[in-house]
Amino acid sequence: MKLLYIILLMSTFTLDSYAESIKYEIYKTLTKELITSGTKHYTKQDIIEQPYQSNGQEINEKLLELAQGYKIGARVFKEEKLTGFGLVAELKASDFSWEWYDHTNNLLFEKLQGGTLVKVSISGGPLYQILEEVNFLDDTKLEFTTGCKNKKTSYTILIKQGSILKFN
Repeated sequence: MKLLYIILLMSTFTLDSYAESIKYEIYKTLTKELITSGTKHYTKQDIIEQPYQSNGQEINEKLLELAQGYKIGARVFKEEKLTGFGLVAELKASDFSWEWYDHTNNLLFEKLQGGTLVKVSISGGPLYQILEEVNFLDDTKLEFTTGCKNKKTSYTILIKQGSILKFN
């Protein structure tokens, strides 16, 4: 009986220890071939941070691996006012992806291509704002291209409505 209680306590702790989750499907864009799908439960410790500087500005690329090396994330930095931001998807660091979102009102942003909506959380103060969280209000496609000139492959990561990408 004591062992059963310990197992139940541990399983409850494990389930409660996840901060957020993202439900996803990953496809080859051209053929629509499903590569993988699932739900990624994660905590802050799962976020891969890659800080760097560009033109004197500190930027932190924050990525979350969903499965099999496929990642999504954003380049996060201080801005006077968050008027837009880009999400990225990749398999390798050399892949190209840039899914831009424009501010619509309050904390809502609309994807430039596709028109899907997200709600964000920001931190900072009166002098600057930092993107902290993206809540997907619609099923949203994040696309990227990988490979060299003659052997490029495009992939689509479909993030399901209700998923949350939290950076901190």
